[in-house]
Amino acid sequence: MKRIMILMLMIYCNILIGQSNYVLKVFEGNVEYISSQFIYVHFGNTEGLAAGDTLSIKKNGKYSPQLIIESLSSRSCATKSIKGKIEVGTEIFGFVKIKKQEKEISMPVDFKNDNQQIDEIVKVDTAEFIGFKKLDKGISGRFSLSSYSNISNAPNRIDYQNWRYSLSLNADDINNSNFSFSNYITFRYRADEWNYIKNNISDGLKIYDLSVKYDFSASTNILIGRKINRKVANIGAVDGFQIETKINKFILGGIVGSRPDYKNYGANINLLQFGGYVNRSDSIGVGTMQNTISIFQQMNNSATDRRFIYLQHTNNILSNTSIFLSSEVDLFQNINNNIKNDFRFTSFYMSLRYSPFRWISTSLSYDARKNVIYFETFKNYIDQLAESALRQGFRFRVNLRPIKYVYFSAYTGYRFRESDIKPARNFGTSITHSRIPYLNLSANLSYINLSTNYLDGKIIGARFSKDLLNGLLYTSFGYRNVDYTFISSNSKLKQDIVQLDLSIRVTKSISFSINFEGTYENKSSYSNIYANFITRF
Repeated sequence: MKRIMILMLMIYCNILIGQSNYVLKVFEGNVEYISSQFIYVHFGNTEGLAAGDTLSIKKNGKYSPQLIIESLSSRSCATKSIKGKIEVGTEIFGFVKIKKQEKEISMPVDFKNDNQQIDEIVKVDTAEFIGFKKLDKGISGRFSLSSYSNISNAPNRIDYQNWRYSLSLNADDINNSNFSFSNYITFRYRADEWNYIKNNISDGLKIYDLSVKYDFSASTNILIGRKINRKVANIGAVDGFQIETKINKFILGGIVGSRPDYKNYGANINLLQFGGYVNRSDSIGVGTMQNTISIFQQMNNSATDRRFIYLQHTNNILSNTSIFLSSEVDLFQNINNNIKNDFRFTSFYMSLRYSPFRWISTSLSYDARKNVIYFETFKNYIDQLAESALRQGFRFRVNLRPIKYVYFSAYTGYRFRESDIKPARNFGTSITHSRIPYLNLSANLSYINLSTNYLDGKIIGARFSKDLLNGLLYTSFGYRNVDYTFISSNSKLKQDIVQLDLSIRVTKSISFSINFEGTYENKSSYSNIYANFITRF
């Protein structure tokens, strides 16, 4: 209860939390653009942020690390996701310790942020919060209207326009009760298919989150509806009941429900699933460690489809080091009606990040997870090929900030599977100057080289961005040259890709953006125009 009261004080006052010589500055921004390499986050001001800092999203009143800053300008950051998918318009928060200001008020606080316990003084400098949206507890939401148009001169391609409406709403402790509500719903259709969609609404409607939670106490709650449980996010969304209780350092949870239909993401009671999990958190020195073990059984028309164990481990016990591990072990197998119990590792992921100094960070990962299936994506053909080649296998990256405003990164990856004809290798580099003198713009140069069992290729790119009118207007221009050779047919794919972006912040809660991507080959061209209107409440 004490922590809940402190959290309410932080939300209503927009406070800075820190030690005797430092305060915690709160940054609020939103995802403005997503490219094949970076997720671009726009802030009112990035002073105090640095490459390697972690940014978070807010879910059900809790902050969860989501992005790592790769480079930044005076008002924007180029980031990469450390877990899960994120969408344009998502609100992003940053928390950075800075030197305290002269004007301050103080009050006792015991607030846990980013896995570190802080038992110090709350420091407030009112000037720091000019331009930041107040973090109100209660009802918050976001509505967006998007248009995605595809235009091509190729004879075998059809021009079309997609419309997409999305609504997300979160209401914590409704009317001071123990009930909370959250939802995220989209409705998408092609303009030339409207006559079909209006008679088949379910084909255009996607419900990613629609749930009600009731807190029996500060340690026990039950949730009903569709929701992804972050402690066992590998099973995806659950349609049904989820119950969770905390006993000392342990969190026990149970799930009974069904899986969304893989064809249209609708409800399907024939895909039953049930299971439970145990999560434990420990503080060791100045770091924390979390371990989760769960077991689930998934059904298909009353027959066992899958039975597996999921393991997850995170810790930041070692100084300047963070570790994440996850794996799945299948316990059941049914091939050609030959049913048997089994013990097979079917998924594994590991990431290690080490940052001894603010100017350098390194990361190593190994990915043996299954391929991702997207119900919605704006990735073009080139980006999908690159993602497929880059995601799995070993991957090593180093990020440097040799001098002020200059950021350099290099990475390499290696993958070899039994089904591969030859190992897949990739490497790339990127250099960014976030504040070019006199021009006050950000410039990025990048290079990617791919060598897989089905293609060899390279992508060379450049991107320039600039904030205007004190952050109310954001513009960027990008160019990529693609040179792919498909090994099986010895055919080549050469493309020039041009990107233009414009984002306007009308008010603190209303923004509009328009993005153009043109792909040009010898005789063919493909253009995508994406317009997005967002309002928050």
